[in-house]
Amino acid sequence: MRGRRLLAAALVAVTATVGLAAQPAAAATEDASLVVAPDGGGIIRKDKALGVGVTVTNTGRDMLKAGRLTFSLDPAPVASTAALLNSIRTPPEQLQGYRAEATAAVPAIPVGGSRTVRATLSKEDLTTLLTSASGARRLYVQFREQNGATRVIAAAAVVKMAGGTTASVGFGTVLPLLAPEGTTGLVDAATQQQLAAPGGAWSRVLDAARADPTATIALDPAVLASVRLAGDAAPQDALDLLAQLDGLPNRFVELPYADQDLTLERAAGATAPMGPSGFAGVSFAAADQAAATPAPTATTGAEGPSTGSVTAWRWSDEEVAWPVPGTVRSADLGPLGGDGAVLLSSDDVADTTARRTAGPLARIGSTRVLVADSTASALLATASAGGTPGDAALSTLVGVLAAAAVSGETDAYLAAVGRGSDTAQLARVLSLLGDQPWIRGRDLPALLGADDPQGVRLKGGSVAPSRVATAKELLGGEREVRQLGKAITGDAGQVVDPQRLALLGVLSSSWRSDDTGWRAAAQTAEQAFSGVTGAVKLASGAESNAIGTDGTLRVRVTNDLPEPVVLTVRASASNGRLQFQDGSSTVTVPARAGNVAKIAYKSITNGSTVVTLRLQTADGVLLAQDQRDVAVQAGFDAVVAGILLGALALLLAIGVYRNITRRRSPRSAATA
Repeated sequence: MRGRRLLAAALVAVTATVGLAAQPAAAATEDASLVVAPDGGGIIRKDKALGVGVTVTNTGRDMLKAGRLTFSLDPAPVASTAALLNSIRTPPEQLQGYRAEATAAVPAIPVGGSRTVRATLSKEDLTTLLTSASGARRLYVQFREQNGATRVIAAAAVVKMAGGTTASVGFGTVLPLLAPEGTTGLVDAATQQQLAAPGGAWSRVLDAARADPTATIALDPAVLASVRLAGDAAPQDALDLLAQLDGLPNRFVELPYADQDLTLERAAGATAPMGPSGFAGVSFAAADQAAATPAPTATTGAEGPSTGSVTAWRWSDEEVAWPVPGTVRSADLGPLGGDGAVLLSSDDVADTTARRTAGPLARIGSTRVLVADSTASALLATASAGGTPGDAALSTLVGVLAAAAVSGETDAYLAAVGRGSDTAQLARVLSLLGDQPWIRGRDLPALLGADDPQGVRLKGGSVAPSRVATAKELLGGEREVRQLGKAITGDAGQVVDPQRLALLGVLSSSWRSDDTGWRAAAQTAEQAFSGVTGAVKLASGAESNAIGTDGTLRVRVTNDLPEPVVLTVRASASNGRLQFQDGSSTVTVPARAGNVAKIAYKSITNGSTVVTLRLQTADGVLLAQDQRDVAVQAGFDAVVAGILLGALALLLAIGVYRNITRRRSPRSAATA
C-alpha cells in the first residue's frame, strides 16, 4: 500500500530525558502529514465535549484527494511518560480494535497546501473515561483518501484526572527577560517602546509571570539600566513595566549584564562575568523623536550614574548561572556555580532514574545544578508560540505531566523557556497549567531545597574555536581601551565606558541564534576599539639630523580623544652613534590637540642611526610605535676636524712664507 512508511514530523527537535524525541501530535508519510491539536491542552472535563483541530498537509508530489479523518480514543491510561511519547512519535500503522469516536471530511489539498479540519468528541463518548482511572490517554487520528491509497495515523495526548485524585507533580518554569542582541550594551528608547508595549517581548514575560506567581524570572540588568538611564526619554510603557514587575511575588535571578555568554567568555580567557565600568555620558533619544539612529550616545562632560544604582533590584538570594546549552565544560562548573547553582539542560547531563525521581536539583561533583527537562522546555516553548503546532505541543506537555503525576516517576519538572522563544501565548499556557490542582507550582527556593541532591555526570559541551578566537580579539581590544583610559587625566569614563558596554552587548547570549550577525557586530566592535586606541599617536616624522654633541629630539604626539591624556615617549637608537640620556619624556596632550615631547640625546660619532619611538602609558602599556632615520653629526668630531684643518692651513702658510723669504734672500745679497 502506498505510503505505509510512517515518519514522525519533526516539529520539536529535542531529546527527552527518557531518550525520546519530544513531538507534538503529528505524523507524516511521503504524501501527507497530520498535526493533531486537542482544545484546552487536551484536558477532559466533566459534562464537556472535547474539540480537536487537525491540520492536514499535502507533502507529496500530486494532488491529495479528498478523504476522511477518523478519531479513536484509547481508554487505558499510559503507564509512563516514555510510553506516551513513544506513541506520539511512532503511532501504530493500524487501528484495529479501536472504536471510531468521531469523523470529519477533508477536501482535496494541492501540493504543498494545508487544511485544518475540526471535530468534536461528544461528552457522551467521553463518559466512560470520566469513570475510569486518572492519567493521560492516546487519541489516534487517521486520514484516508477516498480511494484508500493514502493513509496517515497520528497520535495526541488527552488527559482525564479524577476530582479526588491525590496524584500530583511539581512544575517550575524559568522565564528570561532580556535585552535584545545589540552592539551598545543598552536598549534605545524606540526599541524599549516596542518591547514594553502590549504584545511586546518584555510585556509577554510580565503577563506570563502574572499567570504563574511561582515562575522564576531570569532578568538581564541591561533592561533595568536602559530604562532608568533613558530618563525623560523612557517610554511610559517601559517605566510601567518595571513598576509592575517590582510588584510581583515572583523570584528574580540576576543574569550577568547583557546576559553574557558565560562559556564563550571563559573559553576566551575571562575568569568571571564582566560588568559595566560605568555609564558616563550616556543619553537617549526619545522613542518618538525622528532620528536616523535613535540609540544611546555619549555626551561629553555628563557624569554617568553608578552601576549599582541603575541595576539595583530585589534579586533572589539564590544565585543561578545560566550558560548556553551544549557549551559547558567540566572546568566551567565550579566557577559558574560558586555558592549557587548552574542551570543545565537535561541534554547536557548523563541523567539517572534516581535524579529524575528526586526532581530538578542534582549535583556534579561539588557543584549544584538545576536540570531543566529538555522535553518539557521544548514543548513549553512550542506551546507558547500558539497556532495548531502550539496547541498540539500543549496537549503533549499536559499529557507528560499527567503521566508523571500518576506514575510517580518524578517529583517535579523544570522547564526553561529558551532565549529568543516566541512567547505570544505563554501567559495562556501557564495559566492553564496553574489551574490544574494536580500540578504543583515550584518556585526557586522549592527547586533548590533538596538536602541531598542526586549525582549526575556532565556530558561536556564546547564552543566553536572560530567563535572563541573572535571573542579573544574582542576581549583584547577592549582591554587596550581600558589601559589607555589610565592615561586620561579628565573623565576617562567618557572614553572607556561606551566601549565596555559595547563589548558586553556583543558578547550577549542573544547572539547565539544569529552567527552571521554576530560576526558583523564583532567586527564593528573591534574597529571601534582600534579607533579609540588609535586616537593617540606619534605624528609622522621625516628623516632628521642630530647635530652637535648635545641636543634634543622633538617628537610630536597627537590626541583625537575628547579628553586630555598624559603619555610617555621613549626613544632608543639602533647603534652607538647616538645615546639618549634618560630615553623618555612625559607629555600632557590636550583633548583633540597635539604636543611635543622633548628627549635629550648625546652624539657620539657621525653616521646614520635608526631611532625607535614608543608611545606608552605611565605604567608601560604600548600604544604606538614608530621609527625615524637620523643623520648624526657629532660635536667632538667636528672640533677635531676643525683643528686639524687649521693646523694644516697654518703649515701651508708657513711653508709658503719660508719659500718666499728663501727666494728674496739671494737677491738681497747680490744687490749688496
